[in-house]
Amino acid sequence: MNLRSTNKIKIEGGMSSMTDLVFLLLIFFVVLSTMVSSGHNIDLPTSKNANTKEKSNIKVFVSNQNEYFLGEKSKEPIAIEDLEAAVMAELKNDSTIELLGDKLSDWEYNVRVIDIAKKNGLSIVIKTKSN
Repeated sequence: MNLRSTNKIKIEGGMSSMTDLVFLLLIFFVVLSTMVSSGHNIDLPTSKNANTKEKSNIKVFVSNQNEYFLGEKSKEPIAIEDLEAAVMAELKNDSTIELLGDKLSDWEYNVRVIDIAKKNGLSIVIKTKSN
């Protein structure tokens, strides 16, 4: 006499709703990550010894069209004649300038920022991206 039933009830969770949720989260984070921008579109040159140091007080961007931008939020380029005054006005307690020059910009424009830092006794960090 066999007392075991042949009908067994399977207790499983519905995986289709879980996969839908994971898929929606994936889409959300992909869309969100593409909307985040770091400021100006600067293509940095590469370096073998690119180490991240402490954050500097002011960032000077040199675009591929040899235009100066002060800080990540600035939309208008700064004239060469006004660059030193603008840099000195932005500096507060920290005496470090972070130079982010596009690899297609003329080196002469990057050297002007270095000259401003040297003339005023400021430290300068030249930003590159690692390999």
